[in-house]
Amino acid sequence: AQLYSLVAPINGGVLLSDSLQKELHISDQREAIRYIYSRMAADINGVEVFDTLREHVDEYIYFHTDHHWTALGAYYAYREFCGAKGVTPHALSEYEVSQYDGFLGSFYNDGGKPDAMKNNPDVVTAYHPISTEARMQYGKSDSDLTAGKIIYDESEASAGLKYGAFIMGDNPYTVISNPDLSDGSSCVVVKESFGNAFVPFLVDHYQTVYVIDYRYYSGSVVDFAKTNKVTDVIFVNNLSAIRGSYQMGKLAGVK
Repeated sequence: AQLYSLVAPINGGVLLSDSLQKELHISDQREAIRYIYSRMAADINGVEVFDTLREHVDEYIYFHTDHHWTALGAYYAYREFCGAKGVTPHALSEYEVSQYDGFLGSFYNDGGKPDAMKNNPDVVTAYHPISTEARMQYGKSDSDLTAGKIIYDESEASAGLKYGAFIMGDNPYTVISNPDLSDGSSCVVVKESFGNAFVPFLVDHYQTVYVIDYRYYSGSVVDFAKTNKVTDVIFVNNLSAIRGSYQMGKLAGVK
């Protein structure tokens, strides 16, 4: 399998100007990501997304009340992944779009639920796979799967749960099958929650997309990739998730 690593910067490193970051003594995320890539084996393809996100800094690429990127931010990362893989990305205009307003995320809850955020909630915009026949299942393993939605209607969900629109949230194991393709292509995405908004864009490029959330999965990614003969292994992590030993211990646990 071809290995890819996509390290997503967190919002401060992208949205704040270099001068303000320097004034606030914030470390350089671009430099940190490139250092991480430089320490990886030569056959791992590091997908650069920082500069692309910076180019779209005036767009709605990160939520305001939550730490995640929006689906638009994930889309720009998907385009960079397609460039690294050598395939043509789809245009935004090709996707069916759903929007779920009233989202109040982690910043809102962790920040004491300030009125300034409550009065200006986020909108979760979701882009449906172009294939209308693609189907998703999720659970703990192949023997424990429940039918789900790649894009789930969160219109009636509580304000804090609307990011769950993407692949039904954080589940240990997810399988998405696209019957429009019959080329045997497959990938496994090893991710934390930033990967949720990224996965739907992959559906139209693979016959099968497997998703493993390493924080909750109990098996071995190496064994899984071999058993299922996946063609690509794609690691998606945000820079904050890999800052300490706890999350990296979880990732090491599924090797």
